[in-house]
Amino acid sequence: MFDIIDRKNNEAKNYEVKIIAITGGFGSGKSTVANYYKEQGYPVINTDNLAKDIMTNDAYVKTQLTKAFGNKILNENGEIIFQNLSNLVFDNSAKSKDNLAKLNQIVHPPTIQAMINKIEEYIEEGVEIIFVESALIYEAALDEGFDYIIVVDAKEDIRIKRIMEKTKLSETEIRNRISEQISTQVKVNLADFVIENNGTIQKTLDNAAFILDLIKMA
Repeated sequence: MFDIIDRKNNEAKNYEVKIIAITGGFGSGKSTVANYYKEQGYPVINTDNLAKDIMTNDAYVKTQLTKAFGNKILNENGEIIFQNLSNLVFDNSAKSKDNLAKLNQIVHPPTIQAMINKIEEYIEEGVEIIFVESALIYEAALDEGFDYIIVVDAKEDIRIKRIMEKTKLSETEIRNRISEQISTQVKVNLADFVIENNGTIQKTLDNAAFILDLIKMA
């Protein structure tokens, strides 16, 4: 996927760029790990933030979304109502799967390009380790583009409890979203590193630090 990224000057700059994905199921705690790496001074590209920025500010994407889902996803100022859009793709109806496919078809390509642009900017700045936080590394078939993939995992009941404490989503809504992602076990089996996030935050951060040390030595 990332063979279009320009790494040709790496040798001249005497360093090797490592691009690491942080992924996991809905509510697994991948943001906790991503924020830890950010606090250690490493750049972290959040694809959810990129996607929201694109849906908010890209006129072409907004037009395509409106054509696909109607004006009900817009407020009176013509801005995307993300909750309305989420309701259309995560209500577990027969049509929701088609709606999710439409949404991904519209939003994924510009989001991936924005991610690549960010990675290339960091490479030009001389950054040696770049993290990308994304829930859909495997779903979007991006896994081959990374040097390493870290999967953050947690038991489903713990994930549901965490999400319900942080959001207004119901248990049914959460389970609907979880069901749209590749199973955690599949991701764990494909990962280079796995962080079990069932215990304390400190234990999770200790594991993140250990993985970072391994990556730096690789």
